[in-house]
Amino acid sequence: MEKRALVISPIAPYVVKPAHMAEPDDEGWYGQIVEILEEAEDGFYRIRTPYRYETYVHATHLCLDEAEAERWEKADLRRVWAAWADVQVESGATHPHHISLCRGAVVEFVAPPEKPQGWAKVRLIGGAEGFVREGFLGPYYENEPSAGEEELRNSVVEAAKLYMGVQYRWGGKTPQGIDCSGLVGSAYLLNGVKIYRNASIREGFPVHEIDRAKINKGDLLFFKGHVAMYLGDGMYIHSTSKAGSDGVVLNSLCPGHPLYRHDLATGVLAVGSIF
Repeated sequence: MEKRALVISPIAPYVVKPAHMAEPDDEGWYGQIVEILEEAEDGFYRIRTPYRYETYVHATHLCLDEAEAERWEKADLRRVWAAWADVQVESGATHPHHISLCRGAVVEFVAPPEKPQGWAKVRLIGGAEGFVREGFLGPYYENEPSAGEEELRNSVVEAAKLYMGVQYRWGGKTPQGIDCSGLVGSAYLLNGVKIYRNASIREGFPVHEIDRAKINKGDLLFFKGHVAMYLGDGMYIHSTSKAGSDGVVLNSLCPGHPLYRHDLATGVLAVGSIF
């Protein structure tokens, strides 16, 4: 079995090669368990993420304690669904905080709050305990939940919409900045579905090509080097670096619509779906 590690930074930068100034490749969320494939140079490791993406990360972003990774894997985990959540030292807004975590991070759930929407008690990697607003936490899905197709389609669409207005960041996958495949990948990963990280349909992953006439909400639109999520009624959500948008926006496939983008509407290469 490969050695495993835990991401301990709120946002861990994954890069294309083992160098501090290397091109961004992806980002890891706090509490994510990764496999160590090899030790590289300058303190970097080549890793495999839970969604089977291989990349590099520096050791400073990892907890390399295998026993802690094993304990974490068996813990009662919760996902941070708020854009950001402070883990307070004590329950109450006036206390200092251990760490600020972004959407996608995972914490161990210890105890519910004493009153509704109060402060849930959580445990961090390494054992420190703290408190998070209950409403900031949501379910942690290791695998696809046993929901019906319609419910899952709605869930991934709503997850994608949580990033509306977030700036475009190459290799980004957080509310601080996100790219096109990071957006659709995060929306699915938050719902327990592990699709391919980049903007293409890759054999061995859940997304497969379908007839464009059968497109439905939650399905993916693939362009040259770009991907978006279809919302229905000709609308789609995507993260774009186009000047004037510069982030997560809505656009339309329908000519005459105020949000119509001719370059994308006429450039669809494939439609993909997990259903």
